[in-house]
Amino acid sequence: MLFALNLTAIGLGLAGGGLSATFVALVVGGGLTVFGVEGGADVGLVLGVVSGMLVAGFVAGKLSLHSHRFHGSVVGLLFAGLLIMLAGFGEAQTSILMVLWLALLSVVIGGIGGWWGGYKRISAQ
Repeated sequence: MLFALNLTAIGLGLAGGGLSATFVALVVGGGLTVFGVEGGADVGLVLGVVSGMLVAGFVAGKLSLHSHRFHGSVVGLLFAGLLIMLAGFGEAQTSILMVLWLALLSVVIGGIGGWWGGYKRISAQ
């Protein structure tokens, strides 16, 4: 099944998700901080990560020719892997349960984005 992956869709999904996550985290976190919300940057970061996974799955599902939800789930899992790698470089204190929770959440959110991206293509056929 992995040989059937559209690597262009996966790569563009990761790029779009990363850009979306950065933009949402900066706008929401910065806006909440300006209005004096304590922990506003953390809220922006969480919303940025979730929206980034959703957009990554959507782009991958939209560009793939088949298995839209699978492409979305794979790109969501790769997105989570990048986050875990970045957290490791920053010496974040995480447990294995947090890593597994992030992996499960990323597969589900990326899959929803992939399904949503391929929805119109499926219904048009």
